[in-house]
Amino acid sequence: MTAPAAPTVPTVPAVPAADLRPVRATWRPTPAHTRATVAGLFLVVFGVMVRRPELLVLGTPLLVVSLWSFTSRPEREPVVAAGPRHLTLREGQATRWVAEVQPQRGAEDVGLALMGTPHTEFDPASRAVAASMDGTGPTSVAVACRSVRWGRRELGPAVLGISSAFGAYRWAPDVVASQPVTTVPLPDHFSARVPVPRPDGLVGQNRSHHPGDGGEFADIRQFRFGDRLRRVHWPVSIRTGQLHVTATHADQDSEVILLVDAMHDIGASQGVGGRSSSLDNSVRAAGAIAEHYLRTGDRVGLHVLGARELPALDSAAGRNHLRRVLDTLARATSADGTVADEKRLRGQLRHRVPAGALVIVLTPAISRDVLGHALALSRRGISVITIDTLPPELASGTIEPQLLETVLPQATESPEASSLAWRIRLLEREHEMLRAREAGVPIVPWSGPGTLDIVLRDLGRRSRAPRVVSR
Repeated sequence: MTAPAAPTVPTVPAVPAADLRPVRATWRPTPAHTRATVAGLFLVVFGVMVRRPELLVLGTPLLVVSLWSFTSRPEREPVVAAGPRHLTLREGQATRWVAEVQPQRGAEDVGLALMGTPHTEFDPASRAVAASMDGTGPTSVAVACRSVRWGRRELGPAVLGISSAFGAYRWAPDVVASQPVTTVPLPDHFSARVPVPRPDGLVGQNRSHHPGDGGEFADIRQFRFGDRLRRVHWPVSIRTGQLHVTATHADQDSEVILLVDAMHDIGASQGVGGRSSSLDNSVRAAGAIAEHYLRTGDRVGLHVLGARELPALDSAAGRNHLRRVLDTLARATSADGTVADEKRLRGQLRHRVPAGALVIVLTPAISRDVLGHALALSRRGISVITIDTLPPELASGTIEPQLLETVLPQATESPEASSLAWRIRLLEREHEMLRAREAGVPIVPWSGPGTLDIVLRDLGRRSRAPRVVSR
């Protein structure tokens, strides 16, 4: 089974199929075989002793079947390999949890059952399959698993069993666990036609304010030692009697640093095609932005604020780095709101930001520390853009009771007080966002393609104007 085509697929290297892991166990008699053997032997012996032929008639078939099952039992352990076919998926893609059994004399049936996994759809829905072994070739049983949300989860565990003739002997290992399957986020549609305000790299596609080798015209000036002859502008040189050359703007790459706010996950996540939480929007938007700028040759760094045991990614370029970014985003989890999480956030906010970098903060604007960090970076002269990832249905004052329960679990007990508390928090959020805008930090909602164009254009004009910054 294959999943339906997703709307967009990130340009990352293809994921190879994973090797199945061997599974080992021993053959054991089933309780049914033990009961048939004991009952048949008892009825035959007791019938002979008391001379009751009807007991012989009842016990003989049971004893014959038991002896037949014992003589035809499997003589060696089966060769079994099991596990998911792929260890890395994209949102909406499917894989198969497979068990492959090599031909085995005496083995007749094989069965597989999986336990449920969050944000995963199974086919068949019962998550259980069985097949008969014909002995001519390997026998495979599989359950299709479609991951509908990014993250790192273990499919299963699974229960696997092989039975012999009449179900007399059963080969059944303990619960079969597999390696975790990573589902990378499916980036949204995103494109930006406006370049980064202050590119400060070596080679790229962004026009720099400095002269150098590039493709965009800057000026016509007199020839200087070291200029290339192919840049000589002959019409002006003939008219003035002196050599003139065409000057161009240098093409440089930019550094983009993504800050993903994982301190809060507001709203319920229903996976691909359903409602998205604030962390869903942040992760998918970060994947889309990283894919766009890495495709244009820029360098991208990633910091997931509030996440546990998730190191930051230094700025780098290339398709392999896109894979690292998506894998890191897939491992992001929201904080629990404890004191340790607050201390961890303060430590993560001390990260280094080089001059000339563009910092994009993706946040639902619930954490005051994250907005304050964006404001502090802007005051240092860093180009900062804040993207509001709070779901639109949660940002309004009138919220449905079902959605309110996803934000405040106690809303079922006191819906009116919970609704009032959420409206007050939204008012505080609007006030904090207004203060950030007045201080020069642009805040825009995530809307896919063109989200950053107007803001980048304004930042470009601001970067060319003189300004005073605090050190």
